[in-house]
Amino acid sequence: MRASLTASSLAVLLLAGCASLDKDECRTADWRAIGLEDGAQGRALERLGDHRKACAKHGVTPDTDRYIAGRTEGLATYCTADNGYRVGRSGEAYRGVCPELSTPAFVAAYNRGRELHTLHARLASVDREIASLKASLKEGVRSPRERADQVERLEALTRESEQLDARIARLER
Repeated sequence: MRASLTASSLAVLLLAGCASLDKDECRTADWRAIGLEDGAQGRALERLGDHRKACAKHGVTPDTDRYIAGRTEGLATYCTADNGYRVGRSGEAYRGVCPELSTPAFVAAYNRGRELHTLHARLASVDREIASLKASLKEGVRSPRERADQVERLEALTRESEQLDARIARLER
Protein backbone atom coordinates (compact mmCIF):
# COMPACT_ATOMS: atom_id res chain seq x y z
CA MET A 1 0.00 0.00 0.00
CA ARG A 2 2.76 2.42 0.94
CA ALA A 3 4.63 1.75 -2.33
CA SER A 4 1.54 2.53 -4.41
CA LEU A 5 0.93 5.67 -2.37
CA THR A 6 4.49 6.80 -3.02
CA ALA A 7 4.19 6.04 -6.73
CA SER A 8 0.91 7.99 -6.88
CA SER A 9 2.47 10.94 -5.07
CA LEU A 10 5.41 10.91 -7.46
CA ALA A 11 3.10 10.83 -10.48
CA VAL A 12 1.15 13.84 -9.15
CA LEU A 13 4.39 15.76 -8.54
CA LEU A 14 5.65 14.96 -12.04
CA LEU A 15 2.38 16.10 -13.60
CA ALA A 16 2.41 19.26 -11.54
CA GLY A 17 5.96 19.92 -12.75
CA CYS A 18 4.66 19.88 -16.34
CA ALA A 19 2.19 22.70 -15.72
CA SER A 20 3.53 26.05 -16.81
CA LEU A 21 1.59 28.07 -14.23
CA ASP A 22 -0.26 27.23 -11.01
CA LYS A 23 -3.69 28.46 -9.89
CA ASP A 24 -2.45 31.65 -8.21
CA GLU A 25 -0.14 32.51 -11.09
CA CYS A 26 -3.00 32.10 -13.58
CA ARG A 27 -5.35 34.27 -11.57
CA THR A 28 -2.85 37.11 -11.03
CA ALA A 29 -0.99 36.74 -14.33
CA ASP A 30 0.63 39.70 -16.03
CA TRP A 31 0.52 38.17 -19.51
CA ARG A 32 2.91 40.73 -20.96
CA ALA A 33 5.49 39.89 -18.28
CA ILE A 34 5.02 36.15 -18.83
CA GLY A 35 5.48 36.63 -22.56
CA LEU A 36 8.54 38.80 -21.92
CA GLU A 37 10.13 36.08 -19.80
CA ASP A 38 9.28 33.33 -22.29
CA GLY A 39 10.73 35.37 -25.15
CA ALA A 40 13.88 36.22 -23.20
CA GLN A 41 14.32 32.48 -22.53
CA GLY A 42 13.92 31.66 -26.25
CA ARG A 43 10.79 29.62 -25.70
CA ALA A 44 8.63 28.74 -28.69
CA LEU A 45 5.21 30.32 -29.14
CA GLU A 46 3.74 26.92 -28.29
CA ARG A 47 4.55 27.81 -24.68
CA LEU A 48 1.40 29.96 -24.73
CA GLY A 49 -0.55 26.73 -25.34
CA ASP A 50 1.02 25.26 -22.20
CA HIS A 51 -0.08 28.34 -20.26
CA ARG A 52 -3.55 28.17 -21.81
CA LYS A 53 -3.90 24.49 -20.77
CA ALA A 54 -2.61 25.10 -17.24
CA CYS A 55 -4.89 28.10 -16.70
CA ALA A 56 -7.99 26.54 -18.28
CA LYS A 57 -8.09 24.20 -15.27
CA HIS A 58 -8.64 27.32 -13.14
CA GLY A 59 -11.09 29.08 -15.46
CA VAL A 60 -8.52 31.62 -16.67
CA THR A 61 -7.84 32.48 -20.32
CA PRO A 62 -4.49 34.09 -21.21
CA ASP A 63 -4.47 37.54 -22.78
CA THR A 64 -2.90 36.46 -26.07
CA ASP A 65 -2.22 39.98 -27.37
CA ARG A 66 -0.38 41.06 -24.23
CA TYR A 67 1.53 37.75 -24.11
CA ILE A 68 2.67 38.06 -27.73
CA ALA A 69 3.67 41.71 -27.23
CA GLY A 70 5.78 40.74 -24.22
CA ARG A 71 7.26 37.70 -25.96
CA THR A 72 8.24 39.82 -28.98
CA GLU A 73 10.03 42.23 -26.64
CA GLY A 74 11.72 39.30 -24.86
CA LEU A 75 12.88 37.82 -28.17
CA ALA A 76 14.64 41.09 -28.94
CA THR A 77 16.80 40.39 -25.88
CA TYR A 78 17.23 36.69 -26.67
CA CYS A 79 17.97 36.98 -30.39
CA THR A 80 21.27 38.85 -30.18
CA ALA A 81 24.58 37.53 -31.47
CA ASP A 82 26.08 37.64 -27.96
CA ASN A 83 23.24 35.57 -26.58
CA GLY A 84 23.37 33.19 -29.56
CA TYR A 85 27.00 32.50 -28.70
CA ARG A 86 26.12 31.98 -25.03
CA VAL A 87 23.25 29.61 -25.87
CA GLY A 88 25.42 27.56 -28.22
CA ARG A 89 28.41 27.55 -25.87
CA SER A 90 26.27 26.22 -23.02
CA GLY A 91 24.93 23.42 -25.21
CA GLU A 92 21.34 24.63 -25.13
CA ALA A 93 19.14 23.92 -28.13
CA TYR A 94 18.02 26.74 -30.43
CA ARG A 95 14.31 26.41 -31.15
CA GLY A 96 14.15 28.60 -34.26
CA VAL A 97 12.32 31.42 -32.48
CA CYS A 98 14.21 34.49 -33.70
CA PRO A 99 12.58 36.93 -36.12
CA GLU A 100 13.87 36.81 -39.69
CA LEU A 101 16.03 39.94 -39.38
CA SER A 102 17.94 38.79 -36.31
CA THR A 103 18.18 35.11 -37.24
CA PRO A 104 21.41 35.18 -39.34
CA ALA A 105 23.54 36.92 -36.69
CA PHE A 106 22.06 34.83 -33.86
CA VAL A 107 22.52 31.54 -35.72
CA ALA A 108 26.09 32.33 -36.83
CA ALA A 109 27.08 33.14 -33.23
CA TYR A 110 25.10 30.15 -31.93
CA ASN A 111 26.97 27.84 -34.32
CA ARG A 112 30.36 29.19 -33.16
CA GLY A 113 29.35 28.71 -29.54
CA ARG A 114 27.94 25.26 -30.25
CA GLU A 115 31.16 24.24 -31.99
CA LEU A 116 33.13 25.28 -28.92
CA HIS A 117 30.72 23.36 -26.71
CA THR A 118 31.21 20.24 -28.85
CA LEU A 119 35.00 20.63 -28.89
CA HIS A 120 35.16 21.09 -25.11
CA ALA A 121 32.96 18.01 -24.61
CA ARG A 122 35.18 15.94 -26.92
CA LEU A 123 38.31 17.23 -25.18
CA ALA A 124 36.89 16.22 -21.80
CA SER A 125 36.12 12.76 -23.16
CA VAL A 126 39.62 12.40 -24.63
CA ASP A 127 41.19 13.57 -21.37
CA ARG A 128 39.16 10.98 -19.41
CA GLU A 129 40.27 8.24 -21.80
CA ILE A 130 43.91 9.38 -21.53
CA ALA A 131 43.69 9.24 -17.72
CA SER A 132 42.15 5.77 -17.88
CA LEU A 133 44.86 4.48 -20.22
CA LYS A 134 47.61 5.97 -18.06
CA ALA A 135 46.14 4.29 -14.98
CA SER A 136 45.92 0.99 -16.81
CA LEU A 137 49.51 1.24 -18.02
CA LYS A 138 50.67 2.19 -14.52
CA GLU A 139 48.95 -0.88 -13.03
CA GLY A 140 50.72 -3.04 -15.59
CA VAL A 141 49.47 -4.80 -18.67
CA ARG A 142 49.89 -8.56 -19.02
CA SER A 143 50.70 -8.96 -22.67
CA PRO A 144 53.33 -6.94 -24.54
CA ARG A 145 50.93 -6.64 -27.52
CA GLU A 146 48.17 -5.20 -25.33
CA ARG A 147 50.64 -2.77 -23.78
CA ALA A 148 51.82 -1.68 -27.25
CA ASP A 149 48.20 -1.16 -28.34
CA GLN A 150 47.48 0.95 -25.26
CA VAL A 151 50.62 3.04 -25.76
CA GLU A 152 49.69 3.57 -29.40
CA ARG A 153 46.14 4.59 -28.40
CA LEU A 154 47.54 6.91 -25.73
CA GLU A 155 49.78 8.62 -28.29
CA ALA A 156 46.86 9.05 -30.72
CA LEU A 157 44.65 10.50 -27.98
CA THR A 158 47.42 12.84 -26.85
CA ARG A 159 47.75 14.15 -30.42
CA GLU A 160 43.96 14.57 -30.63
CA SER A 161 43.95 16.42 -27.31
CA GLU A 162 46.61 18.83 -28.56
CA GLN A 163 44.69 19.40 -31.80
CA LEU A 164 41.48 20.05 -29.89
CA ASP A 165 43.27 22.51 -27.60
CA ALA A 166 44.61 24.36 -30.64
CA ARG A 167 41.18 24.50 -32.33
CA ILE A 168 39.56 25.73 -29.13
CA ALA A 169 42.22 28.44 -28.72
CA ARG A 170 41.67 29.61 -32.34
CA LEU A 171 37.90 29.74 -31.94
CA GLU A 172 38.06 31.54 -28.61
CA ARG A 173 40.18 34.34 -30.08
